[in-house]
Amino acid sequence: MELVKAKHKQTGGCNGLSFSDLDEQINAEYSEIKKVFEKLLAEKKIVYLNHLNGRSLSLPK
Repeated sequence: MELVKAKHKQTGGCNGLSFSDLDEQINAEYSEIKKVFEKLLAEKKIVYLNHLNGRSLSLPK
């Protein structure tokens, strides 16, 4: 969650945090990361942004 907040502050909320950025900073299994994302998405603390080049995570606007 802190990584998403930091990226949101850095970019002004225009760009999300890509999965490759997260993978570089978090040393965990993909299944564990996915569970955390699903929980945060269900709680509406983060949202997916669908870009032409893929998907990223951001704070809700």
